[in-house]
Amino acid sequence: MAACRGFQRHINKYQMPPRLTAFVFQIVSILSLFMLAQSCLKSDNPGLPTDVVDAIAQTGHNRVEITKTIGYFIDAEDSIYLKSAFFLIANMPHQYAVDYTIKNEKNQEINFEPEDFVSYDSLENWWSTQQANGHRLFYETKKFSLDKDTISAKLLISTINQAIASRSYPWSKAYTTTDFFLYILPYRFENEHIYDWRTSILNDFSWIADSVQKNAKAEEVIQLINDYVNTNFVFDKRYLRVANVQTYPEIMLSRRGNQSDLAHLKASIARSFGIPATIDYTPYLADSISGLFFAVAQDSRGKFIPMLPVNSIDLFKKNKIPKVYQRIFVQNEASLFAQKNLSLKTPPYIGHYHYLDVSSDYLTVEDIDFRNNTSDTLYYIGVHNDKKWRAVDWTISKDSLVSFRDMGKGINYQLLIMQNDSLVRVYTE
Repeated sequence: MAACRGFQRHINKYQMPPRLTAFVFQIVSILSLFMLAQSCLKSDNPGLPTDVVDAIAQTGHNRVEITKTIGYFIDAEDSIYLKSAFFLIANMPHQYAVDYTIKNEKNQEINFEPEDFVSYDSLENWWSTQQANGHRLFYETKKFSLDKDTISAKLLISTINQAIASRSYPWSKAYTTTDFFLYILPYRFENEHIYDWRTSILNDFSWIADSVQKNAKAEEVIQLINDYVNTNFVFDKRYLRVANVQTYPEIMLSRRGNQSDLAHLKASIARSFGIPATIDYTPYLADSISGLFFAVAQDSRGKFIPMLPVNSIDLFKKNKIPKVYQRIFVQNEASLFAQKNLSLKTPPYIGHYHYLDVSSDYLTVEDIDFRNNTSDTLYYIGVHNDKKWRAVDWTISKDSLVSFRDMGKGINYQLLIMQNDSLVRVYTE
């Protein structure tokens, strides 16, 4: 273990040589670093949880960044620092970012900026014209970036330090360590690009801590964040066609976005100030062109409060919401993402990451059953959205019965199945 203790000192001293003449030294240093990391990980008493060792074993060249993070906190006086590093690393293998692009049937990328159009109607007219001219537009995955292969020690260390520092706010005393790990510490929400948003937020929104009383409860801070974003940032329907979530610098510059953009902003601010937060969402609204995304934050009693955009409150009364899910950082073994073969193509939002079904917290729900002559087959239930049937839940048929639980009432549903990477409707009895 002496070598493992020396590991921290070694990586703290290591720096990339600035000149080409030091190339040989660079290679030797990197190889030495890997050998030392391996020695620590294979020790009879390495002090690393099994799931952390398993996660590190899945990394390649980026292993140096992961082990560097552990080394940074390995002698921390407060164990919460090292436990935080372990938590993030153990849950890192299934985290990733996605770049989406819009293409036409000629496989040409279509680039546009929402501000290129004077209104949402003009954007939709342009979009419809493209479709009418035989240039069907569709969203396609351009690139996947696995966190375990791309994340830096700098980001991890900053995330852990600032997340733990946020526990010093008076309202944070209402939350458990579990709340902290699940909904404050994580550095991402969905499949957005990762970056150090906490540093920027704490700088730009430092006034939040000064705007409430010293004994303020979390509810007051949550309300303050929600009101500020709803007042100073605009929900702009032109952004509904944008494929990727805006980064924090982008939305601070544009001061507008779609519901997902605004939800990310609210949840990021809440986490930065020590309040457990995440994003609840409906993949697709019935008889619409979009979904619904909104931030949620835990109050002092541990209940999630919806931080709704001003224009979305009535949606819960109009029989347009079939499902509500909550994005989580940890694994959910009941999710399709956990159960499926990763090479299996699944509809957007359904099999791409881990989430919880929280529909019954928001909706009057019912079970929907279909009869079909096949069993042990993966089926989806869909709603009509943007002129197509879009999947909002999944199940595996049993004894010719296809059952979906806790679906929003009063909505026209169709049974769907994937064929040739596309969703098609299924005849049912």
